[in-house]
Amino acid sequence: PGSVLSNNMFWQRAICFASLATVSLALYTDLPATHWPQFGKDVTLDVTGECSAARGCTDGKSEKILHQSDISEEMFQRGHLKPLGSHRPPDGEVEVLPYMIGPEDFYQHYVARHKPVIIKGVAKSWNASKLWTDEYITKNYGHFRLNMETRDDDKFNLPAAKTVGDFLKVYKTANLYLVDELPPPMRKEVTMPLCVRCDEIASRFFVSYFWMSNGGTSSQLHIDTDENILTVIHGRKDIILISPLYSGDVYADQARIVGVSPINATSVDLRHFPRVANVRYLTAHLDEGDMLYLPQMWWHYVYSSPGRQQALAMWWKSIPFQKTFAKERGEQGLSSRLKTPEERAQDPRNSSFARWLEQYSQWVLDIEDGIERPTCSNQVKLMSEYSFETDKPDWRKDLTGSGRSITDDPDEDLDKEALGMAGEGTRCYFDIHNEKSPCFQKFCGFGPMPGEEEEEEEEEEEEPEDEGDGSGPSSDFVQEVTCVRYMLDYCDRYEDRGCVIELPQMLNKKSEDEFLTIKKMPSKFPKDD
Repeated sequence: PGSVLSNNMFWQRAICFASLATVSLALYTDLPATHWPQFGKDVTLDVTGECSAARGCTDGKSEKILHQSDISEEMFQRGHLKPLGSHRPPDGEVEVLPYMIGPEDFYQHYVARHKPVIIKGVAKSWNASKLWTDEYITKNYGHFRLNMETRDDDKFNLPAAKTVGDFLKVYKTANLYLVDELPPPMRKEVTMPLCVRCDEIASRFFVSYFWMSNGGTSSQLHIDTDENILTVIHGRKDIILISPLYSGDVYADQARIVGVSPINATSVDLRHFPRVANVRYLTAHLDEGDMLYLPQMWWHYVYSSPGRQQALAMWWKSIPFQKTFAKERGEQGLSSRLKTPEERAQDPRNSSFARWLEQYSQWVLDIEDGIERPTCSNQVKLMSEYSFETDKPDWRKDLTGSGRSITDDPDEDLDKEALGMAGEGTRCYFDIHNEKSPCFQKFCGFGPMPGEEEEEEEEEEEEPEDEGDGSGPSSDFVQEVTCVRYMLDYCDRYEDRGCVIELPQMLNKKSEDEFLTIKKMPSKFPKDD
C-alpha cells in the first residue's frame, strides 16, 4: 500500500488465468504425431559453442527476416499454419539434471542467470504423487470450491466455480479445467523442493497454483514476470521456451494483452507474422514427477498430453544483480548511467514492451560472471510451513519477513536516511543518487526530494478528496500511468537497474487502449537541458 509499484493480487490472478493456465483455441483430443515434430528423436543438431536461445544467437547465414518475402520457401512450407517450432529445429533441449541440487547451486547457476533447467523425478517422492487419486481428493478435499476454466479459452463466459468433488465427477467429459490456488491442507502432502529452500528466495513471497484436467490442452505463447517452478505430478507436458531477446519477433508490441503474444501457437501464420521465422527456441519434455525451472520474462508455450493431468506451480519474485558503472562527472556511488545520444538513436523504441524484455535479458547476461553465491540456512521444510499470498479471506495468514533479497544493497537504507527518504513509500530499485530517478517522484509512491517534505504536506491538505462517483478514471489509476509515463522517459535517457525491474512489471497485462493512452499522455519528466 502507498506505492503503485507494489505487485497486487489482481495482476497475479490475471497472469495465471489469462495466460499460464490458458488452454488452446481448439480442443485437442487426438493430436497427430506431427503436432510436435520438434520433439522427435531423429533431429540431429550441432549445438556446440556459444549458440543458444539464451543468448539469442542467429545462424549467421542470412539477414534478419522482416517481411514474408524474406522467408525461404522451405522454411515457409515447414512453418506456415503449423504448430510453433515447425519452421526450424530447436537449438536444443533444456538442460536436464537427473538429481536434485541444493539451493545455493540452483540460485547461482540457474536463477541468477535466468537459465531454464529440468530436474527429473522431483515429485515422485511426494505424498501427493501417491495419494492424489480422484477418490482420495474427493473424500478429503472435495468440499473446497475452486475456480474453473473452459477448454476453448472463452474468457467472456467463464464457468462458475465448483467444489472439487463436483469437478471430479465430470472433468473427463466436460468442457472444464481446474485452475486455482492449492488449498492449504493439500500443502502438507507436498515436499518443498530442496532447491528453493533458501532465505534469499523464500524472502520473496510464494504463490501456488494447482492445475487439473483430462489433458489435450495447450496455452497461449506468453511470459510471466515471476520466477516459476512447474512440477508435473501426474501426466506429461511438452514446452517451447523462447528467450526474451526474441520478444520483437513474437510481436510482443502488437499484443491485445501485454505479455501474451498475438501469434496462434497451434497454427502460426507466417504471412501475417513473418518475423517468427527468426525465432530460435529450446524444448522441454516433462514426465510425471519432473520439475521445470522457467525463468521470469521467458516466452513459453505449454502442451499437455491427453489423459489425467495434475501440475503444481510455485512463483516467487526475483530481481537481477546491480551493475557498477564508471564514475561520471565526478559523482560517486552511481548505479545508473546516462545513455549516449548514439545509443538512444540505435534503439528509439521508448514505449516498446519488447524492448524492455530484451534489455532485461541483456542486463542479466552482462552481469552473469559476477554473480555471488547465496547463503541458505533453512533446509527441510514442507510447503505448508511457508506463507502464500491469497485473496481468499479464510485462507489468509500473517505474512511477515523483511522482503529483502540477495540482490539488495545493504547500504541502501543508510543512503536513503542520509537523503531524507527513510521510511517513505516502499523500496525503490532506481538509482537513489540520481535526483531525476522515479525514487524522488511523489506520484510514483516514493518519498519527496530532500527539503520538500513540509511544502508537499501542505499541498496534500489543500487537495479536495476524490468523491469517487465513477465518472472518470480513479486517482490511483491516474497516479500509476503518470509514473509509468515518467519511467519511460527516464529509462530512455538512463541505463538503470530499476528500468528492467519495474517497467516489465508495470506494463505487463495492460490493455491495448491503456498502453496507447500511456504513450500519448504528457510526461512530467524534465526537458533536456
